Amino acid sequence: MLELNQKNVRKTIYKSLESAVKGKNVFVFGAGGGGDIVGAYYISNKVKKLGGNTLVGSVVWERYSVDPYPGPIPLEMMVNVDPIGFSSALVNSDSYALRYGMEIEPEITKFVKVIGEKAIFLDLTKGTEGLIRALNDVSQNFDIDLVIGVDVGGDILALGCEDNIWSPLADSISLSALYNTNIDSLLTVYGPGGDGELQTDTVLKYISDIAKENGLIEVLGMNIEEAELLDNLVKNINTEASLIPLISFKGEYGNKMIRNNTRNVKLSPVLSTSYVLNVDITYNRSELPKLVKDTGGIGQANQALNDHCIYTELDLENDLMKLRGESSNIPINLIDLRQQGISNLIKRNCKPIKC
Repeated sequence: MLELNQKNVRKTIYKSLESAVKGKNVFVFGAGGGGDIVGAYYISNKVKKLGGNTLVGSVVWERYSVDPYPGPIPLEMMVNVDPIGFSSALVNSDSYALRYGMEIEPEITKFVKVIGEKAIFLDLTKGTEGLIRALNDVSQNFDIDLVIGVDVGGDILALGCEDNIWSPLADSISLSALYNTNIDSLLTVYGPGGDGELQTDTVLKYISDIAKENGLIEVLGMNIEEAELLDNLVKNINTEASLIPLISFKGEYGNKMIRNNTRNVKLSPVLSTSYVLNVDITYNRSELPKLVKDTGGIGQANQALNDHCIYTELDLENDLMKLRGESSNIPINLIDLRQQGISNLIKRNCKPIKC
């Protein structure tokens, strides 16, 4: 285990997941919101087997089918939680969000009901600075030694020039916070290509690029015991992407359409694997987490990506709400809506990222 000093912060380079977690308190969180808490729980169980003590959480941004209001859920809208600080809280089985008079049960609450343990709510609405503060508050209150961010699918590795990135905002903020916090951190990609954004081959190519810089720490596989554990959890959590590694492990193979038939996933046993990555190397190869660095709100972070022709999940949700208000009975083609949004950004003279 080597030590690296960067930005006047003591960093650690690990050579295995076991060396990173054994005998330590580890906070494992879903980096993309929604069902990513399933992936976080899956990785947390591996951490436990390797001798770590775990706490599980997630950034909380529900799919529009669960929460019709645009954007992640702010901490201020959560009911029956125990705030830890400015942008984090402990969630229990009675926690819910009150969104403009509508009660919404986020996936993190459903998770707590199934697992029987409290989980950590992380507020994305306060931008990268807010998420850094959340990670620091969790670390201080629970004596955390290491933070592991878990992204289901691997689009957190996107460079910003790809055509099929549907949800870059949450991932960019999470990766930026992992890099800029003073706490030791790792990133894990669970189920490469499982969310139907970056294709599996592209995610694996990006992981190979990271590996060339000694940034790939470990490759993890699934076993029957873990599959049985996940099987119980996904029955109670609204998730498509976190289900993909499980059904791939069980033998489903070939093309599968998800997200209202807007994305295609190619099922194979490869999608049941996970990849533990060095955060610094991953961060430094992409412009996206750098663009949202120092942002104090979700709108500011979103604008930083818009300026570079990146249409985000927040843009899509805002456009969906606008269309619903104008023509609630007309079917909405999400692919066409997204393409129109990208065209509008280009008309405003945004500056695309080149790879």
